[in-house]
Amino acid sequence: MNATLIRERTLSPPVLTAVATVLCAAGAMIGPAALAVPGGLLLAFLLPGLALTDLIFRYRVLSAVERTVLAPALSMATMIVAGLGLYVAGFTLDRISWTLGTAGITLAVLALKAVPERVWQGEEEGTEPVQVVRPPMPPGPFATSAYGLRVDRRRLFTQVLPLVLVLGLLGGAGWLSYAGSRSSYRVTVTALSAEPPGAVTAAGTRQLEVTASGLVAADGPYTVVVTDPNGTRTSTLAVPAGSRTFTAALTIPAESRMTVGLYRAGDNTPYRAVVIAAAG
Repeated sequence: MNATLIRERTLSPPVLTAVATVLCAAGAMIGPAALAVPGGLLLAFLLPGLALTDLIFRYRVLSAVERTVLAPALSMATMIVAGLGLYVAGFTLDRISWTLGTAGITLAVLALKAVPERVWQGEEEGTEPVQVVRPPMPPGPFATSAYGLRVDRRRLFTQVLPLVLVLGLLGGAGWLSYAGSRSSYRVTVTALSAEPPGAVTAAGTRQLEVTASGLVAADGPYTVVVTDPNGTRTSTLAVPAGSRTFTAALTIPAESRMTVGLYRAGDNTPYRAVVIAAAG
């Protein structure tokens, strides 16, 4: 009687994992650093792996070593899958999205684990399970009976599944890296540079050569503006439409610090700027 009461009041491991997942997610998102760091570490390296281990290997008795290795490995795999899903969906990869992604996957796996076994086997509610008597399995790895083949296939599936998951994750990570490198490679960087000013002339001026590169036609027409320390424009050069690179020679005062700015169409502040110090 007492043993029955104790068993009924004891929470099962999946329920404990679900409660820990919710608490860790709350701590990681809104808690202080003392709670956010442990909660994030548990969500990244333990809780998702525990849930997946109980679901994937529910028909096998795992050793302590296997559970110790599978929990962090599957947890990190879950974190990668969550990141790939968030990236494809267009969400920003930050603390909130990572936490919700890993915690959501963990709770979804626990929900699948809670599905009754009769549902997985396709049995109708209220019916008694059918007992199938099969002949004994012949010894040895080359069993030829139907029962023996089914056991071997299930064992092969449970052993190959982690490898397939790892390969899938590596492929997804490789695709993400390749797509990111292509998108970053195609980004045009607009730059404004200047050569060292020339010698001071008798008129107290210096020659300065400036170059604007990586100009985007959609942002044009561009304008190169020279301003003095008071912000007054001393000269303005219009960049020809459609130019990808523009180089111009400017004459600036030698005794004043001048600013050369590159303006896009409609900009009130320079998009790129170079400050030229006064001659010493």
